Amino acid sequence: MLKKDFSLIGLGICSWIAIVSLAYTLQIISIDLFIINNIDYDYANVIQHFLYNFIIVVLYYIFLKSLKDIRYLNYKKVIKYLIVSFVLIQVLQFLYAFYVGDYIYENYNENWKSFYDSKSNLFLSIYVPIIGELLRYICIAIVFYQFYKNQD
Repeated sequence: MLKKDFSLIGLGICSWIAIVSLAYTLQIISIDLFIINNIDYDYANVIQHFLYNFIIVVLYYIFLKSLKDIRYLNYKKVIKYLIVSFVLIQVLQFLYAFYVGDYIYENYNENWKSFYDSKSNLFLSIYVPIIGELLRYICIAIVFYQFYKNQD
């Protein structure tokens, strides 16, 4: 029984880091798209935090739904898949930052400067990320509770 408990803990940790890593990668890409399109920082800040949280909650829901539909779960196989996914996402993040980050800075320098220099609204710069964190954990708790409640 203890081995299964540790497998569940490992599965939870690996799923969390893979999901958060993917969401962060998409958040970085969205910020660069905002810079290219010269979208104001205040709007982009709210949108990127909403997008980040939305992606995490949706991927977490999909992950739980897929686990629920599996009759026999090979924990080691799923954990290995999640670890490989995490490593691939990290490599993608590195390559993206290395190549695309320089490209954006060189070709959209004025947009980049105006984007990061226009942090004007204190509420949006400080409290939106805090509120986003709280809402993300509340939403994930609700999703997890709904799956747990339906197991009975």
